[in-house]
Formats: sequence, C-alpha cells, structure tokens
Amino acid sequence: MHAVTQEVIKRLGFKQPTPMRADDQDIDSEMNPSSIPDDYKELIAQCFCLMGLPADQISIQVRPVGVRSSGLEVYAAFIKVTRWDEAVISVLSKMPLIEKKIDRLIKQSSMARYSSFAGLWFRSPPSQDRIVINMH
Repeated sequence: MHAVTQEVIKRLGFKQPTPMRADDQDIDSEMNPSSIPDDYKELIAQCFCLMGLPADQISIQVRPVGVRSSGLEVYAAFIKVTRWDEAVISVLSKMPLIEKKIDRLIKQSSMARYSSFAGLWFRSPPSQDRIVINMH
C-alpha cells in the first residue's frame, strides 16, 4: 500500500482495507466498485471548474484509504497543483466553499450509499519560494 495512503488511514483512524472473499465475488450491486474513484474524480473536477480553475492546472487522484466499521470503503482525493498562477491561488483561498460543495454533491448522489469520502488532500509544491514568486 502506498505510504501516503497508509498515513491517511492512520490519521483518520480507519481500519485497513480487507480483500473480498471468494464467495463475495458473485454479489451484484448498482455501482461498480472500480467506477467509484472515477465518479469522485469527475465530481471534484466539476467543482474546481465551476470555481474557475481549468483542469490542466491540477491533477486529481482518488483512491481507497480504508474501510469504515460499517463496511463502507473510504476514498480520499489527492490534489496536485501542476501550474501555479493567480487563478490557482484565488481558488485555493475558497477551499472551505469548494469542500462544502463537494460534500453536498456527494450526499446528493448515490455514491454515499456505497462508499464514504475522507476529503481532499493537497500535495505541497517542490519549493515554497516558487509560490511566493508567482504570487507577486
């Protein structure tokens, strides 16, 4: 398991994911588990786009980070800024609003019935000085 994923699991207090048993393979549901990360990714990308951040400025990766005691798999989104400029800084200053929109959309969707969302995690840029230079 990836080190970042293990750290998220540890900080959030979730159990380690358990592999499916062989007799569980024939269980059918409305959502395909492999599409859930893609659905979260699409929803998050839409929220950033609505806030004025073009898709080419960020990279979004969604992956499972654990399992709740209820058995729902927990997913987290990892955001990496690929190009820093004023638009990115403006949008990041509105993160509480973006997180509220994402939470609201997840609760309104059927994804909440099949999974749980741990939130957004941001990767730091390689050099903090570069951000300050770009901000001016």
